[in-house]
Amino acid sequence: MKTKFKPLSCNDGDVLSYKGRLLKFSQFKQQLENELWQKVNYLLTKENDGCHSRERICDLINTSFSSCNISVSLSSSEEGNDCEILRLGANNWQKGKIRNQSSIDFLPNDQGSSKVAKIQFNLEFLPEENEVQQHQLSFDDMMYAA
Repeated sequence: MKTKFKPLSCNDGDVLSYKGRLLKFSQFKQQLENELWQKVNYLLTKENDGCHSRERICDLINTSFSSCNISVSLSSSEEGNDCEILRLGANNWQKGKIRNQSSIDFLPNDQGSSKVAKIQFNLEFLPEENEVQQHQLSFDDMMYAA
């Protein structure tokens, strides 16, 4: 059976329990961005320790013939990682799996624009089976069950 991950919709103030840490969603996204930059810095400074990575990126994307685009991706496993989410206003944690596909795209510097990097996050969530069933109960079902 194929898993049904859905796009993750969280507010920046929602809390995630992920890999033994509690993080606000905004901190989680910042952590992903930092990890992407660490990978880029590692790739670009592996052989040239004295160069600033952003300068090297500009040298790489602006060639004498034209421009090129460079993309660095960071992906979790296909089955995702265990996670719990506490949404603002919710009474309970929602258990499930989270997976991500994040990337930094380095674009040519158009007419003096200082923006060289475009960062994208594609975060998906798969609630545990019992969590899905609980959310499918109607208000009437809950009233008659009590």
